[in-house]
Amino acid sequence: MRRVMAMAREDLRLTLRERSSLFWIFIAPFLWVAFFSTFNKPQDPSQTQIGLQVIQHDLTPLADQLVEGIRAENIQVQVVRVAQDGAGAAPVASPASDDKKPPRTLEIPAGFGEAIEKRQKIKLPYHQDEDANPQGTFAMTVALHRAIVRLLGAQVLGGFAPADDLVTVSSSWGGGRAIPAGRYQTIPGNLVMFVLIATITYGSALLAAERQKGILRRLAASPMRRFELVAGKALGRVAVALVQVAVFVILSLTVFRIEWGHSPAGLVLLMICFVCAAAAIGMLGGTLFASPDAASGIGIVVVLAMSALGGCWWPSEVMPAWLRSASYVFPTTWAMNGLHELLSWGGTLRDVTTHCLVLALYAAGAASLAAFRLRKVT
Repeated sequence: MRRVMAMAREDLRLTLRERSSLFWIFIAPFLWVAFFSTFNKPQDPSQTQIGLQVIQHDLTPLADQLVEGIRAENIQVQVVRVAQDGAGAAPVASPASDDKKPPRTLEIPAGFGEAIEKRQKIKLPYHQDEDANPQGTFAMTVALHRAIVRLLGAQVLGGFAPADDLVTVSSSWGGGRAIPAGRYQTIPGNLVMFVLIATITYGSALLAAERQKGILRRLAASPMRRFELVAGKALGRVAVALVQVAVFVILSLTVFRIEWGHSPAGLVLLMICFVCAAAAIGMLGGTLFASPDAASGIGIVVVLAMSALGGCWWPSEVMPAWLRSASYVFPTTWAMNGLHELLSWGGTLRDVTTHCLVLALYAAGAASLAAFRLRKVT
């Protein structure tokens, strides 16, 4: 065990001795989080308005009241009034606004006001574009129903002005989870990416350099057992990854001031499993490439690809469904989902058990392949 720890300490010392690794481990995380969190700020739902184009064929006061009722629901309404002449000529639309056409359209057909007064059914055609935001669509549906109910209630009970109401009701959608944003997206994403950079690029390059210089062969010829050699190299990469994790935790608590959830046990277990998976992948990379330059060059490409597809750069919810499903082949996806579960959605140890198990399987598989490769190259 002493030999294993000595080898791990030496690998950590060699990694931290490099100026470039010092920058990427200690300085770059602060710069990256500070920069990207400014472009990923969460929006205040109360300040967010959803656009709706209303094509108003009916110009009665009841139709106008419906439009005002929709506006009262914090909907940005763009009205196109269509007038009919007495001879039944083609409709003439009022000049439209220069604003971009909203992705949702509601039509108030001719005869709307008369139908309401006579207590008759009438349909309000509603259309939306294919790329309309689902959450916006849900909010729009709620707003339209509330505006219609308000209008019908006003006909029975009297009164219409929303500003005069003594009671207001605020609603929210409880059918889904909020998409992580701001520092709660940026810090976990950069943590996962920089841990992989530290282990896959620097870790694999260091191991490839030792192979190239014959250091591993000399270690294999020493009294050290093969198990101790593999364990020492793996533990060295784990130590580097833990240093990177500690840097992010300290920065987030002292500078950026975010909470790391309410399950310390879940967070510790998830980080241990992810760090072991990253270290094993880094060690495997060092056995696959003969030169340090190839190991670090290809390693950074692999890290960036896994980070982008795994939700480190942006929330995975913005990706197409097929790509989001395919991204589960990467450990970054499991690590990010686990961190979001704990930090953004209030999860516990039980909620990240599957994530930890999958990351542990990544670690075991990559470590087994690395050990097999080390037997062949040493």
